[in-house]
Amino acid sequence: MKMTHVINAIESPCDGVVTRFFFEAGELVTDSTILVEVEPLEPTETEEKA
Repeated sequence: MKMTHVINAIESPCDGVVTRFFFEAGELVTDSTILVEVEPLEPTETEEKA
């Protein structure tokens, strides 16, 4: 049986940009596998004041 996994960043500690993928389309992955690398964005002035 084939399952689809969703990369969910709702609980991420910061905003960022995905810079690397550690899998290929159709590749089988296991639970707790690191799938992507994220580069944090610099905070804006509004975020720094909060």
